[in-house]
This record gives sequence, structure tokens and C-alpha cells, in this order.
Amino acid sequence: MKRVLVIAYLYPPIFNSGTRRSLEFVNHLPDHGWTPTVLTVDSPDPTDCDASLLDEVRPGTHIERAPLWTRHMAPRIAAKFAGVIDPQRLAGAIEWRVRRFWNVPDECASWIPMAVEHAVRLHAAQPFDTIYATGWPWSSFLVAEKISRRTGVPFVVDYRDLWKPAEVEWDKTTWLQRRLNPGLERRVLRAASGVIATTESFLGLLPQELLPKNRFFITNGFDEDDFPAAAPAPKGDQVRIVYTGVWRPGYGPDDLYAALRLLKERGAPNLARLNIVTAGYAPGPAREYGIDDIVEERGRVQHAEATALMTGASVLYLPVSKGVYEHASMPGKLFEYLGSGRPILASAQPVSEVAKTLTQVGGARRADPGDVAGLADILASLCESGPGAIFSPRIPSELAMYTRANLTGKLALALDSIVRQPQSAA
Repeated sequence: MKRVLVIAYLYPPIFNSGTRRSLEFVNHLPDHGWTPTVLTVDSPDPTDCDASLLDEVRPGTHIERAPLWTRHMAPRIAAKFAGVIDPQRLAGAIEWRVRRFWNVPDECASWIPMAVEHAVRLHAAQPFDTIYATGWPWSSFLVAEKISRRTGVPFVVDYRDLWKPAEVEWDKTTWLQRRLNPGLERRVLRAASGVIATTESFLGLLPQELLPKNRFFITNGFDEDDFPAAAPAPKGDQVRIVYTGVWRPGYGPDDLYAALRLLKERGAPNLARLNIVTAGYAPGPAREYGIDDIVEERGRVQHAEATALMTGASVLYLPVSKGVYEHASMPGKLFEYLGSGRPILASAQPVSEVAKTLTQVGGARRADPGDVAGLADILASLCESGPGAIFSPRIPSELAMYTRANLTGKLALALDSIVRQPQSAA
């Protein structure tokens, strides 16, 4: 068994869409000849955590946790002034202020020195064959680059998103980040032995002249164990549409809510058949749109409840982030939706990674982003005829390539190629 150090800031118990990729890769890597050691953050903010995620970690997984430098040092500094000011209060003030200004490449920057030192000690005790780092946060990439420079171990970086700003509301960067991050990314790519991205478009948007010869695209996926073989269907003539995910500027069920409001204003027939259930964000928007009699907003839920909502749906609604992500990305939610076996109604560009995948796998309909009237027409057809009349069957042979087990096999082959690469090229 070869050994890989997996640098994953987002890992259980942190509740984030990026957590699932690192969690499932680590769970399946031992089945493909690799023993992973996970290096993640110690004591993450409790508001960002879901303790139930720890139950999904494969038994026996070796997890190492390094603290943020600010969280490690602030109490020590504050203790020196215990006779003057409350040390707990002072420690919080120090940590907040240092993290506010130590934010290159991102707000996790103070994790870098602690993570590097921890990893170097781990390698000295039991050497690693390679290093895998997944970002966001991009601090993980810098951790990998620094460890590699000190130990000579080759590393591969995994782009779940794009490092360069996407010019969308939720991807804001500071002036200093915009100034310094491009140079940091170039430094990482020059030193990397391999690059992975979740879509071919992402690979094409990276600086081609700096990419190593080992380039791979490995999509997100789904774990078959998360979904029962025979999912329950809604009873009677009810049509239940489910959305699970966040709602932030540039990403969320805006079009769906607007289409529902339009149908209600039109007095659409059979609208009473429609039941919308959402989860992942604070309740309230349905009331603002005047559709709270149609929409049930459940707020943030655990992953097991989210997958249960998916399998109990008639149709799943999928939006796509605005900006470059509209054509270049495939959200992780897409693959969980596929794994549930339910039809997918997407607001996605016709020429995009999402549209290409939905066409390949089947069982989906699409409306252009912002085409509220077009989306409302599809919803009206669902109310009148039900999902069976407007959705084609899914293609099982195409779906199988997106299981986490198969995708981890691709990751293992990528790691194998990095290890086989001559050391002088690493």
C-alpha cells in the first residue's frame, strides 16, 4: 500500500459541499492501493460543523488536525496580560484582528505554518509517497507546495473551483488577494507534479504554459450507499419538487421561486398538485415571494435528511452559479441528484458542462437561466401531466461512471502516475 497525505481543510465535521469530495475519496482510496492520512484543521468554528458527518468517515482512517496559528498563539499571547485584561476576551480580539489582515491567499492563511510543520513531522516518522491537496481554500495548495519543497515528496493539486476570481457575488476577493494570488498560483503550478480539475473547462481555464504534463479531470460524484435501491415515490397525483443547497448571491432557487409566483399570479390550473420542499438555507424567502403556501422551507438539515428528501422527490431542481461557472462548472449537488435516481429540472446554459452531462445521462429537462416564463411552462406541464410525461429515462451505463468508487479509481491512477514520474521532474 502506497501512502498519500491528503490536505483537506474541508473535512468532517465541517459542513460544506467541498467536504464530500475529500471525505469520499479518503473513504475509497484504501480499496485502490493507497493508504491516506488526512491533514485538516483543528477545532473549526462550531457553526460550520455537523457532528454527524464524522459517522461517515471510514473506520480506521488516520486523521491529523493542525490548528490555525491565530488560534494556537492568541491564548498564549493573551496569558501574558492576564493581570491587566481578561485573557479570553483578549485572545478573541487578537485572533479576530490577525485573521482579518492575514488573508492571503484566503481567510485560512494562518493555517499554513501550523499545517506545514505538522506534515513535515508526520513524513519524518513515516514517509509519504505523494501529497494530494484540494482547494478551496487555496491555502491547502500552498501547504502542499511548502511540504514538497522541504521533503522532496511530489504533490498534485485538485481544483474544485477556480483560484482566480470568478466575478460573482459570492466570490469576493480583497485588493491584496487580487494582487498577490496570481503569483502564488503560478508558483504552485510550476512546482506541482500533477493537476486535477472537476471539469475539462476548468483545466482549459488554467494557465496552460504552467501546467505539468500530468493533467486529469475527475468530476464530483455520488456514493451509492447514500441512496436506497428502491426510493419511495410521492403518493397520489402530488408532484413534489425538491431543492437542497445554499442560497447566496448568484446561486440559488431564484428562478424557481419567480416561476412559482408567476404561475400563482396566472391562476394556473392544477397548481394545488405542486409541493415544493427546500433545505439548506434559512426560511423566509418563500414568504417574500408570496408562495409560502406552496413552498416548505426546512432550513439547514443533515446530509442524511437531504438525501432522503432527494429520493422522496418527484423532480429535483438544480441551479448553476452565475459568471464563468455557468458554463465551466458542475456542482457537486448535480451528482447526488443523479445518484438519487430522480428526474432533474435545471436552470443551466445550453452550452455548458452541466447541460452536456445531463444530456449524456438522461432523465432531465433544462431552462435557460433567467427564463422564468420558460421554467413556469415546464412546471405547468408537470402539474398537468406528471414527471413521466416530460422526462426521459436515465441511462444506467452512463450513470455508473459517476460513482465515488469509480472516480476514486481514477484518482488512484493519477496518484500512481505522479509517483512513477522521475524525481527530477517533480
